[in-house]
Amino acid sequence: MKNMSKTSIIGWTILIFAIGMGLEILFQWWLLIPLLIGIFILYHVKNEKDLRDNKRTLLLIAGYSLLAIPILSSTFLKLFIIVVVIYGLNEYSKSKKQVNTITVNTIEPGQKTTHFKKKQPFIRNFFAGNQRIVNEIYEWDDINIQCGFGDTVVDLGMTMLPKGESTVVIRGLVGNIQLLIPFDAAVIINHSTVSGKLKVFEEEETELFNSNVIYHPNQDESSIRTIKIITNIVVGNLEVRRI
Repeated sequence: MKNMSKTSIIGWTILIFAIGMGLEILFQWWLLIPLLIGIFILYHVKNEKDLRDNKRTLLLIAGYSLLAIPILSSTFLKLFIIVVVIYGLNEYSKSKKQVNTITVNTIEPGQKTTHFKKKQPFIRNFFAGNQRIVNEIYEWDDINIQCGFGDTVVDLGMTMLPKGESTVVIRGLVGNIQLLIPFDAAVIINHSTVSGKLKVFEEEETELFNSNVIYHPNQDESSIRTIKIITNIVVGNLEVRRI
């Protein structure tokens, strides 16, 4: 167990709970019957081409509902949800002790080809915990990361952005996101959140709830460099400021 990565432990945990839930449903007929009926209904809908739209919709609802009954009734599913909640709260508590800070320095981009190229990104996805990259030199690539629990700071202050539009995509579950932007770059923001706040430079919009906000000010069209920021977070705040 000590030599296993966190990703492997999570994967084995999900597999064990999935097998346990499958065995529980298999050996309890009151859970197996609605599952089999639901599968039969969905199979019938898929292969029957002459069903009217209304009838097809009703059968799909009935089929998926019957599939959901044994799954939601499973004791292993309830235990899995409890384990996930406890693990998430524990990791979030640990991540709050130190903010995840990413400082990005880049070199001028070299000649690019049209072929696919797999490379190790300088900013990695993480479920929980802290990631810190400082005083490293990288060729600029658009940023596309997923963050689970914890605060994230992306520092683009020393970045040599290429001409045109550069994209930063960050998705997270719970935590705050802060982006530090060069003073000479134009900014476009598309922010989606269930609950949180948004602050862009000196403009602040509070009490966002189940909202999608687009920030596209009337900027000088002669701007050489533009940063397009796309963020999705369930609960947390987004702050964008210049340095």
